[in-house]
Amino acid sequence: MKEQPSTFRMYFYSMIVIVGLLWLGLVLLIVEQGRYQATVEKRDKSLRLVEELQQSSADLAKLVRTYIISENPVYKEQFFSIIDIRDGESPRPKNYNNAYSDQRVAEPESHSTQEYLEPRPLLELLGEVGLTAQELHNLYQAKQNSDLLVAVERKAMEMVDANVSNDMATRREAFLLLADDYFVRVKADIMGTIADTKQMIFDRTQQEVDQANQRLNWATGGLVALGVALVFLMFKLGKQVSNTIGCSIPELQRTIKELGRGKFVTPIKQYDDTDNSVIGWLSRTQQQLADLNLEHFRAIVGSSDDAIISKDLNGIIASWNRAAETVFGYTAEEIIGKPMTTIIPKERLYEEPEILSKIARGEKVDHFETQRVRKDGRLVDVSVTISPMYDPDGKVIGASKIARDITSAKVAKAEIQRLAYFDNLTGLANRAYLDEALPEAIQRVAQKESCLAVLFVDLDNFKPLNDQHGHSAGDLLLQQFATRLNNSIDHNDIAARFGGDEFIVVMERPFDHEHLSFEWLTHELEGLVSYLSEPYQLHEIQHQSSVSIGVMTCVDGNARANDLILQADQAMYKAKAAGKNGYAFLSRRIYRNG
Repeated sequence: MKEQPSTFRMYFYSMIVIVGLLWLGLVLLIVEQGRYQATVEKRDKSLRLVEELQQSSADLAKLVRTYIISENPVYKEQFFSIIDIRDGESPRPKNYNNAYSDQRVAEPESHSTQEYLEPRPLLELLGEVGLTAQELHNLYQAKQNSDLLVAVERKAMEMVDANVSNDMATRREAFLLLADDYFVRVKADIMGTIADTKQMIFDRTQQEVDQANQRLNWATGGLVALGVALVFLMFKLGKQVSNTIGCSIPELQRTIKELGRGKFVTPIKQYDDTDNSVIGWLSRTQQQLADLNLEHFRAIVGSSDDAIISKDLNGIIASWNRAAETVFGYTAEEIIGKPMTTIIPKERLYEEPEILSKIARGEKVDHFETQRVRKDGRLVDVSVTISPMYDPDGKVIGASKIARDITSAKVAKAEIQRLAYFDNLTGLANRAYLDEALPEAIQRVAQKESCLAVLFVDLDNFKPLNDQHGHSAGDLLLQQFATRLNNSIDHNDIAARFGGDEFIVVMERPFDHEHLSFEWLTHELEGLVSYLSEPYQLHEIQHQSSVSIGVMTCVDGNARANDLILQADQAMYKAKAAGKNGYAFLSRRIYRNG
């Protein structure tokens, strides 16, 4: 006993030293983490600017092709905006996104609230991030080649602008400018040069990043070692303190918390020779509080709105309050003495042995949601909390159960879920559902579990029906159309209303050679166009409507959900341009016209 104070002081002072070292280690860790972050950011900034040059070259051609198809001035405006930003002629957005065409078309009004920096040419920014002379030379060469292609792309748009008669031959000629040998060869040179330069930058900076990471790991390892030493000293101090308090510190904390919550019935566990310890004093105080609380507890049980039931370890009901009579329909006289399985549905009888087993081990079942059966046979959803009951010696003798009727709450929750994820008019999934489901499907593609086809379905000539017969006829057409669409796809596929008379279909098939060929998709599309274009009976009106479908496939998992939808939308406009009542792929021409 005389050695305990000396041992305690030794552990205590050692712990103070360790804490001081921990603070020093933490400072070192923060410093090394900052150095590592700065190194990584320098490399990332270099690669980000190089990727901007690469992405801008790719997006410029895409914008021109889209402009030739749609003649939408937004794409032309974005084309020149990218060039002006890249050449330092226009202010650079503060948070500039590489997805130029997607950003502008998907969010046409976002530029009004965008913050801008001073105009800076991209090549000037590249010269400030520590690139080597060879790397800069390569990027300057890629930029010059990209400018050559910009001239070709400008010429293609000028041909479309001059095509007042909307001659398809002129459009085709404009397209050929962007697909001839010269354009393809220069584009390949640009992309190859940029890719090689990116690899040069990555290789050059990797050693510096690795060294910073190694220093960070050493600092982290030292901090962990000091933490382990501190935990060991705290454990030894805890053992010293436990001799005084009669239990471990966590046990004392738990006991005080339980007493603070009014848990006076469950006896406090005591070890040998602890009557004069803190835990022994708490045990005697608990018994006194339990005696005082008993009458108050009985009053609470009788007036509670929740069903409060007690049973023995064999599952025989021992008590049944008035709220239990309301929830389950049995009176106390009818149910006391009967097994708890009386109110358990047959398909849930397996739950009772599991619950009794936990109770026998002294474990609590907390907020367990299940179903029970009333006297009249109706099922009721309940949330159940079950606690062990003990005799004065601490032996488990039964269980007390509090059951709350949550039937109305579950119905309300299901309705909220339906309103949040499904369209009220058609019953199909809405955008919120699609925003969650499509990225999950793309993730499965990335894991080689499946392949995808995203269909952008537009109902042709919908507006004339609304104008001539009113919105009620239009709503009825949308409902019948949605029913047909939902009946035309597999149960694992997704049909969603995207907005107005536009719909999205996500078809997902197993990842195998048969489905990767997408031959199945052509068959699906043929049937879909034919079925959806059959006449609709809208009360006394027979209405003929067709569909235009744009298709985008996904097999590698690198796509983003918004990109797939936008590309399918672009393909849909190809189908419309081909005469409607058909479908089109963005990357190849496959039409079917009725």
